[in-house]
Amino acid sequence: MPNPPTPTAAERFASFLLHVILGVAARSGAGLPFPLIGLIGNRLRRIKQSIARLAAKIREGTYAPRRFAPRSKPADPKPRQPSKLPSKFGWLLPLVPDAVAYRSQLEHLFRDPEVMALLAAAPASLGRPIRSLCWMLRVTPPDILAPPPRARLAKAAPPTPAPAAGESRPTPKRKKGPERVRYVFGLRYPSVLPDPK
Repeated sequence: MPNPPTPTAAERFASFLLHVILGVAARSGAGLPFPLIGLIGNRLRRIKQSIARLAAKIREGTYAPRRFAPRSKPADPKPRQPSKLPSKFGWLLPLVPDAVAYRSQLEHLFRDPEVMALLAAAPASLGRPIRSLCWMLRVTPPDILAPPPRARLAKAAPPTPAPAAGESRPTPKRKKGPERVRYVFGLRYPSVLPDPK
C-alpha cells in the first residue's frame, strides 16, 4: 500500500488552525460565552482562509507582492471601531487551556523549512494574519514577518503669499550678532571712536 502524500506547508497550517477552531468550540459548555466563541472562530477562519488563498496563488505562480506607499491622512478620519476581542498579548491562553498545546505546535511549524519557505515567498501578505495568530498564542513571530517600516510624510512648508501689485516683498530680518571687525592696512575698520561727553 503506497504511503499517503506528505501534506504541504499550507495544508499543515490549515490542519493546525482547524484544531484550534475545534478547541475553541469545545469550550462552549465550559463557561466561554457563545458570542465570544463565535468571534474567536471567525477570526481564526479568516486567518485560515487568508493563508490558503495566498498559498494557492504562490503555488500557481500568480502571487504579486503588494507595494506599500505612504498614505496621507484623510481630512476627516473616521474613528476606529474597537475590537470586541481581548487585546492582551497571549489573550487566548487563559480562555482556552488547550491553547498552550497549540502554542507549542505553532512554534514547531515555524521550525519547519517548508513553512519558512512559504513565509519567505510572501512575507508582506502573510505577515498580518500570522502575526495576529502569534499574538493570540503569545508566540514571537519569525523575523521575516516583521511589519515594514512606516514612511514618515515630510511636512510641507506653507507657501509664501505673493506680494500684491505695486508692493515689494519684505526683506527678511537678520538676527543681530557680534559686529565683525576688519583690519585695513593695519588699522581697525570701522574705527571705534570714543563717546563724546
